[in-house]
Amino acid sequence: MTGRVLVVGDVAADVLVTPLATPVPGADVRARIRTTAGGAGANTAAWLAHLGATVTLVARVGDDAAGRGAAAELAAAGIDTALAVDPQHPTCTVVALLHDGDRTLLSDRGAAAYLSPADLPDPAGATHLHLSGYVLLDASSRPAGIAALAAARAAGLSTSVDPQVAPALGPAFLDLVRGVDLLLPNAAELAALGGIAAVRRSVGAVASTAAGGVATWQDGAGTWNVAAPAVEVVDATGAGDAFNAGVLLARLRGADPEAALRAGCAAGAAAVSALGARPSPSATPTPSRTTLS
Repeated sequence: MTGRVLVVGDVAADVLVTPLATPVPGADVRARIRTTAGGAGANTAAWLAHLGATVTLVARVGDDAAGRGAAAELAAAGIDTALAVDPQHPTCTVVALLHDGDRTLLSDRGAAAYLSPADLPDPAGATHLHLSGYVLLDASSRPAGIAALAAARAAGLSTSVDPQVAPALGPAFLDLVRGVDLLLPNAAELAALGGIAAVRRSVGAVASTAAGGVATWQDGAGTWNVAAPAVEVVDATGAGDAFNAGVLLARLRGADPEAALRAGCAAGAAAVSALGARPSPSATPTPSRTTLS
């Protein structure tokens, strides 16, 4: 077993919308609408816990029912949390428009956009820090992301970052993640960052996913490719977060790159096979600690 994994990222309420007809401006279109737990950081933490890791999630939520509900759900999933409560901004909400297994996201980061260095716990006792790129991409939460990476390095933790969203990325992002041990982009994010050669000059290794279900690991020792298992895609929301968890836990347990990719692909396949971004709640959740501050 590994030590504790510290995850810094968003906690959100996901509103999943599946239109039952083609949306038409000005019309009243019937749809299936569900509200589930979400947030990239929280999703990765949930999959890590589901796979057997000891996890602490650091995030900022609103002083509202959504934030309190999220804290209870995370605790039930066996995740220790350090949640700062924002008195002015609501808990992050993401609307996912689902169609043919794909999704379009409409996001209001709310309180998550105001995560600050003061919200970060001491990383002592952890083994690894995983940071959601959303924290770095938003100017108001960027100082917290930079501080989290710096504190992790100073404490001797290994580090990983998921860039999260291609349209907001550019070469400048590589300056923010310079020295990170592992970057976890999809193909669009990798291209937005300037391609594998540019990325490899900034980080130790890259575990990327591409359309068609192929995952690739590239580092100074070589390149490994793994095909994801073929499954029926129900909802792609959270697939990348699950992939991250599978890869990270496998590597922290000593797996080689190919085995880590297979673990990531297996977790991603499980995620897309069901509605929502989190694994099904365990019948016997691991005891956890929740701190609201």
